[in-house]
Amino acid sequence: MMLYYNTLLGVQNATSPIVLGCCNETLYQQCLSVTGLRNTSFPLKYLGVPITASRLTKVECTSLVEKIMAKATKNISFAERARLINSVIFGMYTYWASIFLLPTEVTDKIIGICRNHLWSGVGEYKKAPYISWHQTCLPKSQGGIGIKDLSTWNKATIAKLTWAVAKKKEIL
Repeated sequence: MMLYYNTLLGVQNATSPIVLGCCNETLYQQCLSVTGLRNTSFPLKYLGVPITASRLTKVECTSLVEKIMAKATKNISFAERARLINSVIFGMYTYWASIFLLPTEVTDKIIGICRNHLWSGVGEYKKAPYISWHQTCLPKSQGGIGIKDLSTWNKATIAKLTWAVAKKKEIL
């Protein structure tokens, strides 16, 4: 019976989440035992990103900030830190930013982690940076380091997504 429900639901393993609502506790437990699925709660995550019906809150973005903070604890040279920020951390941020307009507090926190990691080698604030973050984000040809500006990037990707949706509706 469990194999039937797993096949019906497209479940590969028995640890997949399930959310049931508007039923009594007995029926709820029976459904869980028959299907072999586990109990879960909101917010659900899909591919590491929370599924939400409204805007993201900074609480929902804590996993992103924690992952970025973990990457920013490596003891490496200045050039390697700049490369880490521009490739790995920027990639993690872009993954979320291409789906959601992230809260300003979260973007500011990530920029702070990147700034502190670039200049002092750790994610926490140790000393004042040598140049402003705006100057750091300029291209190398204009005297900057060439690190991408995260807040501008988030707005641009959401604008691109909005434009693509509007264009698709226009075609239909």
